[in-house]
Amino acid sequence: MSTPVVRGPRRRAVVAHAVVVLVGLLVLLYPFTLGASPDVTCRGTTMRPGDVCAKAGDVGTQSYEQRAAAVRGARPVIAVGGLLLAGFGVVLLTGELRRPGTPEPTGPAAV
Repeated sequence: MSTPVVRGPRRRAVVAHAVVVLVGLLVLLYPFTLGASPDVTCRGTTMRPGDVCAKAGDVGTQSYEQRAAAVRGARPVIAVGGLLLAGFGVVLLTGELRRPGTPEPTGPAAV
């Protein structure tokens, strides 16, 4: 099976779909790399057990334990979102590569 040669506007579509796949993979990996930090923070400041963080707009507070639980609960959601995004990009890319190409122009206008 040969790899199709992609030209012109289709090349931009293929690159765009490949970028969607790449972004999805980066999002999928985030909870296992940068997002795997055990630190719980409040506006950039590391929290310790017993600390409280004021929510934006003075609508309440969150304890260290509540923020830690929220971080742990967000990791699988982020990973699944990245997986879905990467899968969507693969479907788009596969569909674009399987689509028949437009015939090359011939005749005097082709020069």
